[in-house]
Amino acid sequence: MFCPHKNSYLQLECAMEPRLINKAVRRAMRKTQIDPHDEKPAAQRLTSSQPSLYAPWVDITRAKIGFGRRGLRILNRELNSDDPLIQLQAVNSIYDQVYISESALFLISLNVVYRLIKLIEHSDATLREKVILILTRLANYYQGKKQILSRPIIIDRIVDIFLEDCKEIRYAAAFLLKTLTRGEYACEVILKNERVVEVLLKVMLNDHMTIVVFYLNALKNLAEYDQERPLRANAFQVMRNFMKVHEPRIVTAAMDCMTQLCKHPVGKALADQYDIIKAIKVLLLASNVEVIICAVGLLNYVTITNMSKWRSKELQWDLVKRLVDLAVSSNLPSLQLRSLQVLINLCESPDLHHHIGSIWRDKISGIPVKTHEQWDGTTTTTTFGLETGHNYRTMCIEDVETVRNDEGDNAQVVNAHSFLQRVRDAKQRLLDAIDRRPYK
Repeated sequence: MFCPHKNSYLQLECAMEPRLINKAVRRAMRKTQIDPHDEKPAAQRLTSSQPSLYAPWVDITRAKIGFGRRGLRILNRELNSDDPLIQLQAVNSIYDQVYISESALFLISLNVVYRLIKLIEHSDATLREKVILILTRLANYYQGKKQILSRPIIIDRIVDIFLEDCKEIRYAAAFLLKTLTRGEYACEVILKNERVVEVLLKVMLNDHMTIVVFYLNALKNLAEYDQERPLRANAFQVMRNFMKVHEPRIVTAAMDCMTQLCKHPVGKALADQYDIIKAIKVLLLASNVEVIICAVGLLNYVTITNMSKWRSKELQWDLVKRLVDLAVSSNLPSLQLRSLQVLINLCESPDLHHHIGSIWRDKISGIPVKTHEQWDGTTTTTTFGLETGHNYRTMCIEDVETVRNDEGDNAQVVNAHSFLQRVRDAKQRLLDAIDRRPYK
């Protein structure tokens, strides 16, 4: 039977509301239960309500104490208790509190991160999972990430979880690693670990699909900072195999990772060696728009070398026609910008330059560009609806591709106005490249 007077570790999520089960049981037992918290007037209540995540059929339980500064200090001390039940109650209460920014920052100032890192090796799997989820939430704050990365031992423990623990905890640990890898300083600290890249490439081959997506996103962030380490660990061949999977999330994450690898000269040479353009040409016809966006983004880095331009010349009819169609008929400015940039790269080849100029110039000149009122800066629709915001690169929005610069975290944030201006500038550069006749 569900007890509302216990701490938040008794929160349940089921197909039926727990309070309805309680009511049915009390009616069957013909027992009247008086809740002192519901007495009127409500001003007599001496304990505060325990905050809860807004999820369906989750009962809002009450805490034993008011969660002010004093209550958070008590919870922080209870993490070192010898009683596993008290530790579990404290961890679950802290898990609810870290969703309040003020409480999360105060807990960080109490150095709760150091206590939580010690609990990652706890024997209770439920407690380990909640501890990792708390650290993931705290890693969204600059102060929290700084404290977490000040203990490099946590990377070793995350790697051990990937190799040994159950899938639920591997999922939480992969989400934590993905969150930690945002930022150049974080990648620099994480890459000091000698096993992290090699283990990621090893475990992603046989793990669950959703966990593999987190692995790939974490590897993408690490490869954005340093391409040599993944390339030495044979990451290019692994990403090439993932591009053949029929799951769009894995394909997009693998292409994003390969895009970072192709920024290195060795990655470009491997792309020419394995003829990646042929595989990308097939993905340009995919039904998923995110796959197409990632494929064109990868093609942008692949079509820089001379060998890739010769290969593109062999596929020019299908490849150029598809790129022009994406630039003309697409209503996504990010896809338009990437398609235009690929066409600019292809114009460096004399044969492709003549082909694009003689056949497709009129169609390219008619490419429509949206206004800022018609576009909110995003390209995908999440389960919660269309995410708005003009290209604000935050660390809290998941699975939403926002427009961002390619220069890294230190680049200035661009809004919809400036990004649409980039699309117009790219269109003009392409027309100038078509009209240019350097060989005359």
